[in-house]
Amino acid sequence: MASNSTEAIEEALSAACGGAFSSSCLYPIEICKNRLQAMQKKQNQSEQENVKKEEEEEHPTTMISVAKDLYKSEGVPGFYKGFQYSAIQSATEKAIYFWGYTYILKTWKKLFGDVGTASSVLCGCLAEWVHLPVTLPIDAVTVRIQTVKGSKANPLQILASIIRESGIKGLYSGWTAYIVLCLKPAITYGLFDALKRWILKRNSMRGGREVKVLTALEAFLIGAIARAVATIAVFPYTRAKVIVKSSQVQPGEQAPSIAGTVSRIVKNEGFLSLYQGCTPEVTRGVLSAAIMLAVKEKIAATVRQMVRNPARSSLK
Repeated sequence: MASNSTEAIEEALSAACGGAFSSSCLYPIEICKNRLQAMQKKQNQSEQENVKKEEEEEHPTTMISVAKDLYKSEGVPGFYKGFQYSAIQSATEKAIYFWGYTYILKTWKKLFGDVGTASSVLCGCLAEWVHLPVTLPIDAVTVRIQTVKGSKANPLQILASIIRESGIKGLYSGWTAYIVLCLKPAITYGLFDALKRWILKRNSMRGGREVKVLTALEAFLIGAIARAVATIAVFPYTRAKVIVKSSQVQPGEQAPSIAGTVSRIVKNEGFLSLYQGCTPEVTRGVLSAAIMLAVKEKIAATVRQMVRNPARSSLK
């Protein structure tokens, strides 16, 4: 039986590898998505300032048009500008998350016994807050790099610029969103663990021997299902957060609240408008989580061998 610290290290290392790999694979989608959001923000501002419609139509308005525009202006390298920082952010986030999640889960078992799906989600919410002090500053710099035009974006200069504009608190802008958004990884990994236990139990009963590892296809499919459910569950809050963050507040005006924004969307546009833009978010999120969890499951076995039997691993 592995100790808490050993198991936490195994989970952290395998999750870091999976996170970095999935982030790198899907980075072109991520940078186009962020570029599109930034351009739409500028368009909304222009409409408020009564800028001519012809000038607004010059800006890309779809993922495909953003990709074409990015390719024309920066070429293939433009799709990977800053990907190393995104990979670092993703690897760090997943490593700290799973490290914290493992410790919290073990503590829960000692205090309350068996862990169900609901308790897994709760432990996941707590674990999500563990990585935020480290990953939010990295994310703040990465988003700036992704949305800056041109091929050069110095991370140290961007970091200094954020601090000049808003102080240290600027690196943690939007942290309150995680009061709700922490449910997304919690639901994803809680549901993944529940489905994993069910599949392993079923496979063990069918094969007549204990099965401890999912196949790559099984991990990919249940990872996709778990992330889709989680993304849809919190997406109204995700959209409200984007609207609030993109709103310009004049001196003396009160910043819009998340609850007020959700209420206004439902009142003015209808309930289904809360899910506007959900499809590309689900697609990217599902692929990211599915790839990460599939890679993590396969790497975990190797990492487990390296951590628990380093001498034997070095001889292979």
